[in-house]
Amino acid sequence: MGPQDRISQLHSFLREVKHRPFEWGIWDCLIFTNEAYRRMDGEGWADDLLTRYTQGNKLLTRAQIRFEYGYQTVDDMLLDRMQRAYDVPPRGALVTSSESSLRADYLGVGFGISVGSSAAFLSQQGVVYYPIEYIDSAWVKE
Repeated sequence: MGPQDRISQLHSFLREVKHRPFEWGIWDCLIFTNEAYRRMDGEGWADDLLTRYTQGNKLLTRAQIRFEYGYQTVDDMLLDRMQRAYDVPPRGALVTSSESSLRADYLGVGFGISVGSSAAFLSQQGVVYYPIEYIDSAWVKE
């Protein structure tokens, strides 16, 4: 799939889920961004992580997550999987933000997807878009 097709798939996905609200373990920022990557690339960026941060309907604690995944920080985990994108994040890049309205206090950051001069994140109302200035880091598959 070419770059234009990839971005077209991303925009179709974002339209499809625009009203689907955030819900831990069901439709949270990890699941949302992983599915965006699946639509763009045919596989998610975190397929192996999806079922490991919950036990039944209960979220693991931060300490339990560190033990389960073997990483001390979210950045450590991302560095092991992707390459940091400096400068302006390219469309389709995974992004993180510690902005209080976007972050999951559970992890200290929220995950989103760059769509150009803004990024798509999840909220209780569904997909929301924030300016690129709200992004702390951006990541692309190597």
